[in-house]
Amino acid sequence: MRAVLVPAYVAAALVAALYAVLSWRRHAKSLALITSGAALWSLAQAFATAASPTVALAGTYAMFPGVAMLVAGFHWHITVFTGYGLDRLRRWHALLLIHPVLLTAAVATDPWHHAFFSSVVSHPDGGVTPHFGPLYWLHTAYSYTLIATGMARAVAAMRRAVRGHRRVFLLFLVGGFAPAVGNLVSIFLLTNDRQVDLTPILFLVTASMWWWAERSGTPARQTPVSYKQVIAALRDAVMVLDADGRFLDVNPAAVDLLAVLRGSDGGVVGQCWQDVLGPRLTSAFTGVDQQTVASADGRIYDVRVVRMSPESGGGAGTVVVVRDVTELERLRAELTDQAVRDGLTGVYNRRHLTTVLREQVAAGHPLAAVMIDVDHFKAVNDTYGHAVGDEVLIRLARELGDAVGAAGTLARYGGEEFAVLLPGAGARTAAEMAAQCRQRCSEIVVATPLGPLRVTFSAGVAQLEAGESAEDLLRRADRALYTAKEQGRDRVVTDEPDRLPAATA
Repeated sequence: MRAVLVPAYVAAALVAALYAVLSWRRHAKSLALITSGAALWSLAQAFATAASPTVALAGTYAMFPGVAMLVAGFHWHITVFTGYGLDRLRRWHALLLIHPVLLTAAVATDPWHHAFFSSVVSHPDGGVTPHFGPLYWLHTAYSYTLIATGMARAVAAMRRAVRGHRRVFLLFLVGGFAPAVGNLVSIFLLTNDRQVDLTPILFLVTASMWWWAERSGTPARQTPVSYKQVIAALRDAVMVLDADGRFLDVNPAAVDLLAVLRGSDGGVVGQCWQDVLGPRLTSAFTGVDQQTVASADGRIYDVRVVRMSPESGGGAGTVVVVRDVTELERLRAELTDQAVRDGLTGVYNRRHLTTVLREQVAAGHPLAAVMIDVDHFKAVNDTYGHAVGDEVLIRLARELGDAVGAAGTLARYGGEEFAVLLPGAGARTAAEMAAQCRQRCSEIVVATPLGPLRVTFSAGVAQLEAGESAEDLLRRADRALYTAKEQGRDRVVTDEPDRLPAATA
């Protein structure tokens, strides 16, 4: 038996060492640690099997630092491999050293306390058979708890992984499962000869499986994409609910969002969404598949609800994705407003005026229009320059805007022309408002290099008549404006001289 086992142990050590070098060169440090531990274990087992009793005992003790390296590396690799708690692993990776340090101290001092090996039987033809003490069983329980937890995580991650990566999980599981079975068989079944340990030999299977994965283009060192990694990487809040509306899972972005909405960062998994969310967001869960809602603090959220169908007899569930679109909506509103505003004066542009006018005419409500033109504006530009002309338009638009307020719509109609729509008003009311505006604007003083400048404007007023179109209303208001200019400017004229007197200077 030993004639077969010793070469097998040495071969396993060489293969594991080779893979450790390759893994290190590929920056797969966790795999390098695993295979380095396997190489040390296999080589030490070769000495423990065939050497003299003194050397065999030293080899038996020497294999356990390799075992500790393998367990620590396995935990490290499975954590990275499955995406569980990577941030926590980075913060607490030093804790992985506790078990190797304590195990090395236990085997180094065992000749004095015999708590690791209660006794050791030497064989005349070489090798030893140790009998295990309490510290050995404590080490074994810890190691297998860590390994079993990791394997369970790998199985769970494989079920959630993207289909193309499941093969990598399968290769990993098969490769890691083989030596674990061999170790259990060696401890509990091969009790007649403690010199037989199948674990290091079965690491040849592990190395072969991982080497195969490496050569086939799906290296085990690559971290597969799992469900938890995908949703954790998303900046949108992702919440998974079961058929009864209880939270099954939430990603970090959802945790932050729910903490803001609830005023607490307590866990929500297992709770019903009706008990967790505010009333406005709650309505979105039961409404259409996509809608925009506002929270009590003024934030705006885009809520998308995807309902999952039952599969394999399981219950249906829901995936809710919530995105904070407050800034996007602000920018959208700003761009929308800019699209209907005049770039110089900030009042509405002609396009917006036309839209509002047609809507008002279609509604059939009373409506009055005022057309305004700055008197002698060409002379202002020629004498004082376009910068002064722009300042005149800006100051005039500000005064008109203050006078019209929310009662109407003010727009720059073109050049030095402005238009005002007054819904619900008649020609008399519109003419009075225009006369007040004319008086206020005549008091505007614009400083120029040639001295203070005052300007006036002329205005024409028209009231919508039955059966008229939007174009007819503006045409009559423009005709009244032309009349005001002919009469000497700086005045307001209506298009109904038979019914209303003109409001003049």
